[in-house]
Amino acid sequence: MGPSLKAGDHRELSNQLEILFQLQVLDTRLQEKQRVVGRYESDLAARQAAIAASTAKIDALAASRKDAVAQRAFAERKIEDLQESLKTKRQRAQKARNEKEVRAGQDEVNSAQEEIRESETVLLEAMTRVEELEAQIAKAKAERAELENEDHRQISEAEGKIHALRSELEAERSEREGAAAAIEASLRKKYEFLLEKRAGLAVVEVDGGGCCSGCHVQIPPQTLIEIRRTGSLKVCPMCQRILFVAAIAPAG
Repeated sequence: MGPSLKAGDHRELSNQLEILFQLQVLDTRLQEKQRVVGRYESDLAARQAAIAASTAKIDALAASRKDAVAQRAFAERKIEDLQESLKTKRQRAQKARNEKEVRAGQDEVNSAQEEIRESETVLLEAMTRVEELEAQIAKAKAERAELENEDHRQISEAEGKIHALRSELEAERSEREGAAAAIEASLRKKYEFLLEKRAGLAVVEVDGGGCCSGCHVQIPPQTLIEIRRTGSLKVCPMCQRILFVAAIAPAG
């Protein structure tokens, strides 16, 4: 058997474990606040992305409107040219000298009139398209304005909360550094390793039923006795997290 631990050694080990547990409490708070900050930042980023998408939609609609306006202008010019051409063809038909020339002139007039009707249909479609696009642009701009107004309020609120949380994080990180410095290097290294491997939870308290609060497996009674008596480092047989047993308050 190895040499027995003195009472002072027991107290030192127990004290190290208590500091380690307090370090875990601090780290858990830090992790949660960091997650909250991350959620706020993610929400703000999503709102900015929505505004950017809305702007892209408006730009695309504006480009389509520009094309539709160009098509409308082209159709208007074409109709003007066709109407001038029709006028010329009518004048020529009126000067026909025989039945053949009359029929030919009338065919030209009819063909020109049909082409004008087709161009007028194209013009009407272009005008309708321009109106539809202008309505869509107006709606998209109103939606973007609403997003921007809401985003401004959200940013003001979120920035205030983020600033407060970051101040708390800074203060608690200083406290955390102080607690970590009071732990032996080898123990701190083991703690940091478990913290990374066990989803940010390296030290767990044994609950009132004698179970690991990390994975809820039953801890052998002898293990609990050793932790209470010596403050020795024990890990859960299932999840390998460091076990902490709170001191029993004296009766009366």
